[in-house]
Amino acid sequence: MVAAVEIRLIGRPVILDASGAERPVRGHQSWALLARILMADRPLTRRELSAELFPSADDPLGALRWCLAGLRRALGSAESFTGDPVVPGLPADTVVDLHELDSGTVDLSYATGLLAGVDPRCSPEFDTWLMIQRHRVAGQVDTALRAEVRRRLTGGAFSRAVDLATLGVQRAVFDEGTHVLLLQGLVAMGADDVAAAHVTATTELFRRELGHEPTTALRDAARPRLAAPPPGVSRRAVVVSSLESGRAALAAGAAEAGVELLRRASQDGEDVGDQQLAAACLLELGSALVHSVRSHDDEGVTLLHRSATIAASIGDDRVAAQALRELGYVDALAGRRPSAAEHLQRAEVHAGDDPSLLAGILSIRGFNLGDWGKFDEAGQAYTRALDLARRARSARREAWTLGTGAWVLLAAGDIARAQAWADASLVRAETLQWVAFRPWPTAVLAETELADGGITPTTRTRLDEAYALSCSLGDPCWEGATARAISLTHAAHGRRTEARAWIDQALTRSRRATDTYAAVQAAILTTSAEQAGAAGDGPRAEFFARSLLALSARAHLDHYLPRAIALLDAAR
Repeated sequence: MVAAVEIRLIGRPVILDASGAERPVRGHQSWALLARILMADRPLTRRELSAELFPSADDPLGALRWCLAGLRRALGSAESFTGDPVVPGLPADTVVDLHELDSGTVDLSYATGLLAGVDPRCSPEFDTWLMIQRHRVAGQVDTALRAEVRRRLTGGAFSRAVDLATLGVQRAVFDEGTHVLLLQGLVAMGADDVAAAHVTATTELFRRELGHEPTTALRDAARPRLAAPPPGVSRRAVVVSSLESGRAALAAGAAEAGVELLRRASQDGEDVGDQQLAAACLLELGSALVHSVRSHDDEGVTLLHRSATIAASIGDDRVAAQALRELGYVDALAGRRPSAAEHLQRAEVHAGDDPSLLAGILSIRGFNLGDWGKFDEAGQAYTRALDLARRARSARREAWTLGTGAWVLLAAGDIARAQAWADASLVRAETLQWVAFRPWPTAVLAETELADGGITPTTRTRLDEAYALSCSLGDPCWEGATARAISLTHAAHGRRTEARAWIDQALTRSRRATDTYAAVQAAILTTSAEQAGAAGDGPRAEFFARSLLALSARAHLDHYLPRAIALLDAAR
């Protein structure tokens, strides 16, 4: 059924009738008012709206009535935008693009930004609200665009995937992930020469404008298909051998060799006609790219999508659950929280009553909810995950759950439990000799002790060792987290110069990879802004506060938004 009215607020705002003709809306304030009402999490009173949108008007309530009447005329509905508080009351067949972003029905080719070209003169409170919403909608559009590109790639619509990925590059030319998606589409189309040329051009652009080259993920995304295996050998035997050898190489710490073997297994696995084997190969390679190779999350996600799709279609619930769990983890890490929640919900359905699978799914759900600022729900998920991990005797999952859970408890202000969980996580990591994870609970434990009055000498020594270990591992996230914790220890003792040097180090090191942890970035930006404000450096504090606000809005880090606003107000 064709909608009687279509409201577009993304890009140049318009209201269209059923024939596609524009209906007139007068003034920037009217568009701002429409967005404010439709995006509010509760009905707003007329006094609230008039104070936000018409602070300089001689008759703010009268100006509000005039704009509301104009919106009703544009919609052709006398029942809309009435009452006090004002209720939208849109006709049942009205479509609002903001509400349809996740449905795949919005034409993303026009989706540039929220209220593009609209610059209303409103109150400072509204200006802050609009700035937050513009960043938030930009993140939603990027997520929808990425999801649609991957749906097209998985479904074999490679030409459309390339068109959409090109839009993504145009929206964020210095986001390496958008280029990776475009290259995946080009390679899938067989346009290897075009893909190679794009890598060259993008590398030159990054070098010229940013002063550094893209990561190896860009080059790897443009790799042509591997040569066919030698004749006389069963194709399936080659796949099974490559899969087993790849797993063994990864387990031995030979990530590069393992990934290369898994690439062979995944390519050939999709050609042999064994869908169960193909799904397993794609899962292994996708997971390896996410966890074992820096900055390859975007390539890994595409493979995991394919694995989940194939596994679900043939009833392989275990592989489907694992692939969806990994997709939820990547989205949670990047701050695409609604998408992460959807993947994890689907993963739980496929997991059934398997305690090991459920422990992993629920721990990542807690991870996602905690960084979303939904602390009570996160706590419930973590509690269930811990119980399941212990039932499944998965010590590594238990260590991870305790470590990330401690970070959430710290954010929620539960310092005592956060300290206990971080300490327990560190003990388990050391018992397991899980060297690659140890820096994380060490950094969290240090921060909990600082919040509780002072860091112990033992933890301070461990923190230095954790930073050195992070650098040896080449893990930008752990480097950023541990460097920030060291900065906090210097700040606690009034050593501002050292504190600034370490927080700058945290920011620089954590940004080396493209698949960074959004919440760690937010914590670093918060500390940077707070330290700059304490030192009286207003411009620096404002820069970091604005960066924090933008990241918090885009990555659904809701509990950081009030801090970002307060820091921005203090810096102005």
